[in-house]
Amino acid sequence: MGLIPDNVIDEILTRADIESVVGRYVLLKRQGGNMWGLCPFHSEKTPSFSVNPSKGIYKCFGCGKGGNAISFIMEIEHLNYPEAIRHLGGLYGVEIPETGYNGDNIQKEEKNRVKDILKEAAKFYYKSFIDPDIGKPARDYALKRGLSKQTLDNFGIGYSPMSWNALYDVLAKKGYKDEELLKSGIFAVSPKTNKPYDLFRGRLMFPIFDSFGTIIAFGGRALGDEKPKYINSPDSLVYNKQNHLYAMNFARKEQSKQLIVVEGYMDAIAMHAAGFKNTVAALGTSFTDSQLKLCARYSEEVIFFFDADNAGQKAALRAIKMMMEYLKKLTGINIRIRIAKVPDGKDPDEYIRTNGADKFKEVVRNALYVEDYLLERAKNDNTDPETGMLDRGRYQEDICQYGSWMNDDIKKSRMAGVAAPLLGATQQAVMSQMQRYSQVEDKKLEQMNSRSLERERREDIERRNSAEGFEEVPDPVAPDESVPAQPEFRKVNDSATKEEIALFGYAISLGSALADKKLIDKTDIIRPEDFSGDTLRELVKIFLNICDGRNETLYARMSDYFSRLTINGMPAEDVMLKAVETADRCSDVKVKSDMYLALLFKVRESILNREEERLINLLFGAGEEEKKKINDMLRRISDYKLKLRNRIGDL
Repeated sequence: MGLIPDNVIDEILTRADIESVVGRYVLLKRQGGNMWGLCPFHSEKTPSFSVNPSKGIYKCFGCGKGGNAISFIMEIEHLNYPEAIRHLGGLYGVEIPETGYNGDNIQKEEKNRVKDILKEAAKFYYKSFIDPDIGKPARDYALKRGLSKQTLDNFGIGYSPMSWNALYDVLAKKGYKDEELLKSGIFAVSPKTNKPYDLFRGRLMFPIFDSFGTIIAFGGRALGDEKPKYINSPDSLVYNKQNHLYAMNFARKEQSKQLIVVEGYMDAIAMHAAGFKNTVAALGTSFTDSQLKLCARYSEEVIFFFDADNAGQKAALRAIKMMMEYLKKLTGINIRIRIAKVPDGKDPDEYIRTNGADKFKEVVRNALYVEDYLLERAKNDNTDPETGMLDRGRYQEDICQYGSWMNDDIKKSRMAGVAAPLLGATQQAVMSQMQRYSQVEDKKLEQMNSRSLERERREDIERRNSAEGFEEVPDPVAPDESVPAQPEFRKVNDSATKEEIALFGYAISLGSALADKKLIDKTDIIRPEDFSGDTLRELVKIFLNICDGRNETLYARMSDYFSRLTINGMPAEDVMLKAVETADRCSDVKVKSDMYLALLFKVRESILNREEERLINLLFGAGEEEKKKINDMLRRISDYKLKLRNRIGDL
C-alpha cells in the first residue's frame, strides 16, 4: 500500500462515515448500536451484515468480510487502495494530493504512459481519417451512415490505415518502448518477429473514454463485410470493459435521472446525434453488475435496448436475471429498470434514420418495466404464431421462472395475477410456484456460496499467514508524541495469550484517553515488548504511531492492518473486534483504565515470570561472576514483580 498522508486518510474516514458509504449499496436498519442489512458480498435471506457507526467499520458474520469505509469500497467497486481513496475523496469532497503514493508511483507512471500512448493513438487515427487519400474509405462510410462532422469530432472518431505497423512506427519514433506499447492493448505480438504490430487495421476507430473523459481503449468497426465486424481493445493496465460504458463521459454531464443503454457504438452515437445525450453502450460485452452500479451512480432509471434477433433477446433475459439477482444483494441501490423494443426489429440507429427523433421518443416512452416485459415475453415466446394457441406447459415454466427473479412481492403477485387466467389456476397457486422456483434457485446459490466462502476463507488465512510482514516500522512513541508510520509486511508469528488480546482491546477502546496522564502514566502505556507474538508487537507499533490523542477514526484506521493478519490462526479483525467490544461495555473511563492497568500488570508479570525462569535455568553451569550478575537480575525482577502486585492491589 502506498504512503498516503495520515491526515488525508483521517479526513476520508471522518467525512465518509461508514453508514452513508455502505448505505449507498445496502438497505440498513438500526438494531441497538449497530446497523444491519443483507450482505452485498454473498446471497443470504437473513441479515448477517453489520455496520458499527461508532467504530467506523462493517462486518459480515456470514462470509467474514469486514473493514472500514475504504476497504468496503475496495471490495464492492473492485478498486485498489489509492483508487478507493480517490473514489471516496470525489464523493465526499476531500482533495487527494497527486503526490504521496510512494508505493504506487511506479504503477501510476505506467498507467500515465499508457494513457499518453492511447491519446497519441487517437490523434494518429484522427489525422488518418482526415487525410485526403488514406482516410477516404472511412469518410465514405461515415457519410453513408449519416455521421456529421460535429458528431465525428465530438466522439473523436478516426481511421486505422490498412497497415501492420503505421501506428507502431509513429509511437516508436516518439520514444515509446515495445513493452509500454503492448500494455496499451492496441498492439499484438507477431509470432514470427516477436515485435508488436498494429491491432487495428482498415477500421473506423471509436475512442473509448472513462466517465471523466480520459481515453482508455478503442473499438474498431470493419468498413465492409469482413469479420469480425467489431474488434475491441482487450483489458489492459487502464481498461476493464466490465467497469465502463461507452459515452458515459457525455451522458453523465446531462445529469438526467434516466439512462438509455444500447448495444453498439453506432447506436449510441446515433442517439446522441438525435438529441438523446443520456445514452450509453455496453462495450461489446454482456451487461455486468459493475456497469449497473455505474448506471445507478448517475441515474434513477435505466432503459435497455436489446437487438431484436434471437441472440439479442437471449442477451436480454441473461441481463435481466443478472440485474435482478444483483439488486437482491445490493438492497441500497434504488434503480428502476425498463426494457424498450424498437418496432419492426430495427436497431435504434436505423429506426432514427428512417422515422426521426420524435418517433423514437415514443419508443422510449413505451419502454416496459421488467415485470411487464417478462409477462409479454413469456406469452409471445410460447404462443404458436399460426394458430395463436398458448403452450401452457412451457408458459407455466417460463412465467414461474421469471417471477422467481423478482425481489418485490407486489411485482411478483401482479405477474401471478396476469398469468393465472391463462393457466386456468388461482393467483395464489401461481405465486406459490414462483416462490418454490425461487427457493430452488436460492438453495443452489447458497450451496455455491457456501463452497465459495469456505474456499475464500482458507485462501484468506493462507494469504495472511504467508504475507510479507511488517518491516521498518519506527520505534513506538507515546500517543502525545506520535510519529507517522507506514509498515510493510514479512512473515510473522501470530501467537497471543488471552490477557494480551484483552489488553490490546482495552488500549484501543481507551484510544485518546491513553494520553491522559491523570488516568495513565507514560510508563504504563503498552509497548511492543509487552507482547509475546510478532503480530501483536507490530500492531502495537502501528497503534502507538496512529493514536495521537486526537484521532477519532482510530479503530477504522487499525482495521486496515487487522484485515491482513491473523492472531492465533484467526482473522485478526475477528479477534480484536470481540476484544474491543468487551472493553467497550465498560462506559466509565476510570474503571476502563483500571481494567487496562490490571491486565497490563498481569501481562508484564507473566513476562517477568518467563524471564525469571530463563535466568534460573542459566544459573546451572554458570561461573561465579556470571552467577552474581544473574542473581542481581533476579533480585531486580523480584522487586519489580512486588511493585506490580502492590499496584494491582491499589486499583
